[in-house]
Amino acid sequence: MHLSSNLSTLNGFSAMMVRKRYESPISTIGLFVIIALGFIATAFDPTGFVARSGGTIHAQSLTGVNQALFAIGLVLIIVGSVIRIVAIATLRRNFSGALRIRADHTLVKNGIYKHMRHPAYLGAILLFAGIPVMLSSLLGLLAMLPLVPYLAHRIRLEERMLIERFGKDYEEYMRSSKRLIPFVY
Repeated sequence: MHLSSNLSTLNGFSAMMVRKRYESPISTIGLFVIIALGFIATAFDPTGFVARSGGTIHAQSLTGVNQALFAIGLVLIIVGSVIRIVAIATLRRNFSGALRIRADHTLVKNGIYKHMRHPAYLGAILLFAGIPVMLSSLLGLLAMLPLVPYLAHRIRLEERMLIERFGKDYEEYMRSSKRLIPFVY
Protein backbone atom coordinates (compact mmCIF):
# COMPACT_ATOMS: atom_id res chain seq x y z
CA MET A 1 0.00 0.00 0.00
CA HIS A 2 2.76 2.44 0.96
CA LEU A 3 4.67 1.74 -2.27
CA SER A 4 1.69 2.40 -4.56
CA SER A 5 0.94 5.80 -2.98
CA ASN A 6 4.58 6.85 -3.46
CA LEU A 7 4.49 5.79 -7.11
CA SER A 8 1.33 7.79 -7.79
CA THR A 9 2.97 10.86 -6.29
CA LEU A 10 6.01 10.39 -8.54
CA ASN A 11 3.88 9.93 -11.64
CA GLY A 12 1.98 13.17 -11.06
CA PHE A 13 4.92 15.55 -10.49
CA SER A 14 2.77 16.95 -7.70
CA ALA A 15 4.74 16.49 -4.51
CA MET A 16 8.29 16.56 -5.77
CA MET A 17 10.39 17.10 -8.85
CA VAL A 18 11.10 13.87 -10.66
CA ARG A 19 14.77 13.70 -11.60
CA LYS A 20 14.89 12.61 -15.21
CA ARG A 21 17.81 13.28 -17.49
CA TYR A 22 16.67 14.73 -20.82
CA GLU A 23 20.18 15.33 -22.16
CA SER A 24 23.56 13.78 -21.58
CA PRO A 25 26.39 15.64 -19.83
CA ILE A 26 28.46 15.00 -22.97
CA SER A 27 26.04 17.08 -25.05
CA THR A 28 26.41 20.00 -22.64
CA ILE A 29 30.18 19.74 -22.92
CA GLY A 30 29.72 19.68 -26.71
CA LEU A 31 28.03 23.08 -26.55
CA PHE A 32 30.99 24.60 -24.73
CA VAL A 33 33.42 22.97 -27.16
CA ILE A 34 31.58 24.46 -30.16
CA ILE A 35 31.60 27.93 -28.61
CA ALA A 36 35.25 27.68 -27.53
CA LEU A 37 36.34 26.50 -30.99
CA GLY A 38 34.35 29.35 -32.53
CA PHE A 39 36.15 31.88 -30.34
CA ILE A 40 39.55 30.33 -31.06
CA ALA A 41 38.89 30.19 -34.81
CA THR A 42 37.72 33.82 -34.73
CA ALA A 43 40.78 35.01 -32.84
CA PHE A 44 43.31 33.10 -34.93
CA ASP A 45 41.68 33.31 -38.38
CA PRO A 46 44.59 34.50 -40.57
CA THR A 47 42.17 36.30 -42.88
CA GLY A 48 40.12 37.82 -40.04
CA PHE A 49 40.37 41.40 -38.91
CA VAL A 50 41.81 40.58 -35.48
CA ALA A 51 44.78 38.73 -36.99
CA ARG A 52 45.38 41.43 -39.62
CA SER A 53 45.28 44.22 -37.04
CA GLY A 54 47.63 42.55 -34.59
CA GLY A 55 44.85 41.86 -32.08
CA THR A 56 43.64 45.42 -31.63
CA ILE A 57 40.64 47.13 -33.15
CA HIS A 58 40.98 50.75 -34.22
CA ALA A 59 38.11 52.35 -36.13
CA GLN A 60 40.47 54.18 -38.46
CA SER A 61 42.11 50.92 -39.61
CA LEU A 62 38.82 49.25 -40.59
CA THR A 63 38.18 48.98 -44.33
CA GLY A 64 34.69 49.68 -45.67
CA VAL A 65 33.84 45.96 -45.71
CA ASN A 66 35.23 45.52 -42.21
CA GLN A 67 33.22 48.53 -41.01
CA ALA A 68 30.02 47.07 -42.44
CA LEU A 69 30.74 43.63 -40.96
CA PHE A 70 31.65 45.22 -37.63
CA ALA A 71 28.32 47.08 -37.58
CA ILE A 72 26.29 44.03 -38.65
CA GLY A 73 28.06 41.84 -36.10
CA LEU A 74 27.54 44.38 -33.34
CA VAL A 75 23.81 44.58 -34.16
CA LEU A 76 23.58 40.76 -34.10
CA ILE A 77 25.32 40.66 -30.71
CA ILE A 78 23.08 43.35 -29.22
CA VAL A 79 19.83 41.96 -30.66
CA GLY A 80 20.77 38.40 -29.68
CA SER A 81 21.68 39.48 -26.15
CA VAL A 82 18.45 41.45 -25.71
CA ILE A 83 16.31 38.58 -27.02
CA ARG A 84 18.08 36.11 -24.71
CA ILE A 85 17.82 38.36 -21.65
CA VAL A 86 14.13 39.08 -22.26
CA ALA A 87 13.43 35.35 -22.79
CA ILE A 88 15.19 34.36 -19.57
CA ALA A 89 13.53 37.19 -17.61
CA THR A 90 10.11 36.14 -18.95
CA LEU A 91 10.63 32.53 -17.87
CA ARG A 92 11.91 33.54 -14.42
CA ARG A 93 12.11 30.42 -12.24
CA ASN A 94 11.22 28.16 -15.17
CA PHE A 95 14.55 28.93 -16.86
CA SER A 96 17.39 26.48 -16.44
CA GLY A 97 20.61 25.86 -18.34
CA ALA A 98 19.82 22.15 -18.11
CA LEU A 99 16.74 20.53 -19.58
CA ARG A 100 14.60 19.85 -16.54
CA ILE A 101 11.10 20.28 -15.20
CA ARG A 102 10.54 21.82 -11.79
CA ALA A 103 7.74 20.60 -9.52
CA ASP A 104 6.05 24.01 -9.86
CA HIS A 105 6.89 24.44 -13.55
CA THR A 106 4.38 26.47 -15.55
CA LEU A 107 3.88 26.79 -19.28
CA VAL A 108 4.82 30.34 -20.33
CA LYS A 109 3.01 31.56 -23.45
CA ASN A 110 3.08 35.32 -22.94
CA GLY A 111 5.50 38.12 -23.79
CA ILE A 112 8.27 37.07 -26.15
CA TYR A 113 6.90 33.51 -25.94
CA LYS A 114 3.60 34.47 -27.55
CA HIS A 115 4.84 33.89 -31.11
CA MET A 116 8.01 31.80 -30.62
CA ARG A 117 8.71 28.89 -28.31
CA HIS A 118 12.50 29.11 -28.01
CA PRO A 119 13.63 32.75 -28.11
CA ALA A 120 16.61 32.15 -25.80
CA TYR A 121 18.08 29.82 -28.43
CA LEU A 122 17.47 32.38 -31.17
CA GLY A 123 19.26 34.95 -29.02
CA ALA A 124 22.22 32.60 -28.54
CA ILE A 125 22.48 31.92 -32.28
CA LEU A 126 22.46 35.63 -33.12
CA LEU A 127 24.92 36.47 -30.34
CA PHE A 128 27.45 33.78 -31.21
CA ALA A 129 27.16 34.38 -34.96
CA GLY A 130 27.63 38.11 -34.39
CA ILE A 131 31.06 37.77 -32.81
CA PRO A 132 32.91 36.34 -35.85
CA VAL A 133 30.90 38.57 -38.20
CA MET A 134 31.92 41.63 -36.18
CA LEU A 135 35.56 40.56 -36.38
CA SER A 136 35.40 39.65 -40.10
CA SER A 137 36.22 36.00 -39.46
CA LEU A 138 34.75 33.57 -41.96
CA LEU A 139 36.63 30.73 -40.24
CA GLY A 140 35.10 31.74 -36.90
CA LEU A 141 31.62 31.87 -38.41
CA LEU A 142 32.11 28.40 -39.93
CA ALA A 143 33.32 27.11 -36.55
CA MET A 144 30.17 28.49 -34.88
CA LEU A 145 27.81 26.89 -37.46
CA PRO A 146 27.55 23.55 -35.59
CA LEU A 147 25.77 25.53 -32.89
CA VAL A 148 22.64 25.60 -35.10
CA PRO A 149 22.16 21.80 -35.45
CA TYR A 150 23.17 21.37 -31.79
CA LEU A 151 20.44 23.79 -30.68
CA ALA A 152 17.94 22.28 -33.14
CA HIS A 153 18.55 18.89 -31.49
CA ARG A 154 18.20 20.44 -28.04
CA ILE A 155 14.91 22.08 -29.08
CA ARG A 156 13.56 18.65 -30.10
CA LEU A 157 14.57 17.21 -26.71
CA GLU A 158 13.05 20.16 -24.87
CA GLU A 159 9.80 19.91 -26.79
CA ARG A 160 9.50 16.20 -26.00
CA MET A 161 10.10 17.04 -22.33
CA LEU A 162 7.43 19.78 -22.38
CA ILE A 163 4.90 17.56 -24.18
CA GLU A 164 5.53 14.90 -21.55
CA ARG A 165 4.86 17.45 -18.79
CA PHE A 166 2.07 19.61 -20.27
CA GLY A 167 0.53 17.26 -22.85
CA LYS A 168 -2.23 18.78 -24.97
CA ASP A 169 -1.59 22.29 -23.62
CA TYR A 170 1.91 22.26 -25.08
CA GLU A 171 0.77 20.65 -28.33
CA GLU A 172 -1.83 23.42 -28.72
CA TYR A 173 0.89 26.01 -28.00
CA MET A 174 3.05 24.38 -30.69
CA ARG A 175 0.25 24.85 -33.24
CA SER A 176 -0.17 28.54 -32.36
CA SER A 177 3.53 29.51 -32.32
CA LYS A 178 6.78 29.01 -34.21
CA ARG A 179 10.00 27.48 -32.90
CA LEU A 180 12.56 30.24 -33.47
CA ILE A 181 11.42 32.89 -35.91
CA PRO A 182 7.96 34.41 -35.41
CA PHE A 183 5.56 33.69 -38.30
CA VAL A 184 8.29 31.78 -40.20
CA TYR A 185 9.84 28.75 -38.38
